[in-house]
Amino acid sequence: MNQSGWAAENDQAKAINDLACSFAKKELQEHLHEHEYPYARKVTGAIAVAKSTGLFGVNLPTDWGGTGLGASALAGMLESVSAVDAGMAAVLFTHAAALEVISAAAEADGERCRSVYELVAGPDSVPLAFQSYASPLEIEIPQVVGEDRPRLSGRLSLLALGGMARYAVVAGSRPDGGDFSYYLMDLTQDGVTRSGPILTLGLQACQAVDTDFKDVPARLIGAEGRGEVYFRTMQSRMSIPAAAISLGILQGSFREALAYSRQRYQGGRNIVEWSAVRRKLAEMAIQIAVGRSCLSGISSVGDAASPDGEGSAVAAALHLSDMACRGTSEGVQLLGGNGYMKDYGQEKRMRDARQAGALLGMSGLKKMEYITRVIQGGKI
Repeated sequence: MNQSGWAAENDQAKAINDLACSFAKKELQEHLHEHEYPYARKVTGAIAVAKSTGLFGVNLPTDWGGTGLGASALAGMLESVSAVDAGMAAVLFTHAAALEVISAAAEADGERCRSVYELVAGPDSVPLAFQSYASPLEIEIPQVVGEDRPRLSGRLSLLALGGMARYAVVAGSRPDGGDFSYYLMDLTQDGVTRSGPILTLGLQACQAVDTDFKDVPARLIGAEGRGEVYFRTMQSRMSIPAAAISLGILQGSFREALAYSRQRYQGGRNIVEWSAVRRKLAEMAIQIAVGRSCLSGISSVGDAASPDGEGSAVAAALHLSDMACRGTSEGVQLLGGNGYMKDYGQEKRMRDARQAGALLGMSGLKKMEYITRVIQGGKI
């Protein structure tokens, strides 16, 4: 069970976390590589179970059938799932990030977003597709024409869950080069062409596709030209859950390294008795403890709702991502040659940790944006 304490905030959050732990153990543990390329088992079965247990509704407002819980509860759930399979955690994260864009827009324009919520709360609307592996500022986005009935044309690269979802939350901009907006797209419409799954380094259960639009009708989310504002709000709220995915990957890596070192016999003793192995395990355990303390402290600020919480959440996500990359590399080394074999889970976690660093934008760009915020604000 998650030990960070976030999910213990109330009975509802604790129940969600318990469901996530049970789901990961029963549905994911034995099928880790089957949900990855070359996809021996379709991930849709596990998604259906996650949907039926309510794991996709953690940050959906209660008015529309969700739990309405905040980033801390979502983070606790994702930490538990990613300790087993971060790919499925990325599926849940992608859907949640799309919901947060709609939520950010609804705060200023609830009536316009009401019809959007009615669609995304439907049983055939889960999960939502979203470009969770990139920031709109990093990529080319489709162009939009038309006022009363906007229509999109262009390409969206790496649309996560785009191959299986009916609806997608996508960015689009006017030909005059103004600020972009967000739209809800029905991917089953004429004019939508989807590629096969794009092979990513990690998080392969959260399949991404390249999607082309040709004069496809779209529904505006919120106000025209406010896409960057909605993205920044979503990024701040989702930074804690993103950091939790990295922390979960690190926990899974430590557990497997410890179990392996206890049973691996070499040189007349189990390798857990070797001082060098113990040092590496100790370093991983310390990183996990520091990560838990870091995220628990940020969570107490109020789900990154304040300006101070916003910057701290982004910084934590960056820091935990770096820690997970280092820690999973150590985990591979502790297993020796077996660390690179698919018979074990360490090589997958090492790949997942690096892909998780790209959630909501590449790490380098997020660091530059963070220091810009610090310089402009005059404080850390």
